[in-house]
Amino acid sequence: MKKFGKIVAIVMAAAAVTAAAAGFAACGGESAGEIQKTYIVSETTEGATAGTNYSVYQLHLLDNSRYELVKTTYTYGYSMNLGTYSVETFGTYTAGSSVDGYTSYTLNRSDRAIVNAYSLAGGFNIYIDTATATYPVELPAESEGEKNMAQSADDVFDAYGAQMTVYVSDANNTFSLTNPNA
Repeated sequence: MKKFGKIVAIVMAAAAVTAAAAGFAACGGESAGEIQKTYIVSETTEGATAGTNYSVYQLHLLDNSRYELVKTTYTYGYSMNLGTYSVETFGTYTAGSSVDGYTSYTLNRSDRAIVNAYSLAGGFNIYIDTATATYPVELPAESEGEKNMAQSADDVFDAYGAQMTVYVSDANNTFSLTNPNA
C-alpha cells in the first residue's frame, strides 16, 4: 500500500506539472517562444517534518534560447499530504556539447518566477508572481515555525531561480539534475 501511495503521488505530480504547463502555454506564456523540446525527471527526498517529498521537474526548451522549468512537490508525512507547491521559473539557457549521451544546458538565473504553494497542515496558501508581486511577500517555510520573507524579486530568484546546469539525455526525453558522467 505504501508503494501504491508513492506511485499515485508521482502520477499526480506529473499530471499537475503537465496541466500547469499546458495552461500557462495556452495563456500565451512568459517567453512567447515555441517549445522545441520537453524533458521530465522526478526525485524523492526526505522531508523536514518526518515525511517524504515527491518532486517532478518538467523542462521546456524554447526556440528563442529561453526555458521554462516547472517543479511540483508534494510533501507527505503522518499518512497525509502536508503541503504542495509548484514553482515555475523562466529565463535564458546556453546549450553545451554532448558527452557520453548527455548534453549539458546551463539554465541562467531566472528573470521571472511563479510560486504557488499551500499546506493543509501548516495553514498557508501562497501565490507569488515576480512580475506582479508587491513586496515583501512570504515564501513557503522550509521548516516548522519558520517565517521566510522575500523583500524583492531577487530574494525569490535566490530561493527558486538560481543558475543551474542540467544534463539532458540524448536518447530520450529525460534529464538529470546532477552530471550522470561524474
